[in-house]
Amino acid sequence: MAPRGPRPTLLLTLGLLAACLALASGQAWAELHKIFLKHHVDYPRPSPPFIGSYCDFVMRERGLYGTQVNTFIHEPSQSINSICLGNGTPLGGGLYQSKAFIPITTCRYRRQTGSYPNDEFDSRKIVIGCWNRLAVYFRE
Repeated sequence: MAPRGPRPTLLLTLGLLAACLALASGQAWAELHKIFLKHHVDYPRPSPPFIGSYCDFVMRERGLYGTQVNTFIHEPSQSINSICLGNGTPLGGGLYQSKAFIPITTCRYRRQTGSYPNDEFDSRKIVIGCWNRLAVYFRE
């Protein structure tokens, strides 16, 4: 007679096998790149009018509302990825600093008001993490 009931060992083994297959197929870096794009790339930067600030609008639209600090890069993803391919200076550990100044908006959440009251628009050199020639991390 076969045993009945949950088999946590089997589920754990299958879960680990699925994770290993995803990593081996290269999907991990592709997924991290998609998350990076959602969290940090907004090109072209939309024009007002917004109800509230740019940051209130974009952070809510992307499901990131309440995040303490987040920066949006206003360049196409190809330009950002090119930092990994020669348009950036290697800093070690997979990090690269852009050689050019890049337009960005930094959004800072204020708990007192429950909003992003000021949009900090700037242009500066950015530092990103690269994996398999794609941007996967932004260093605030």
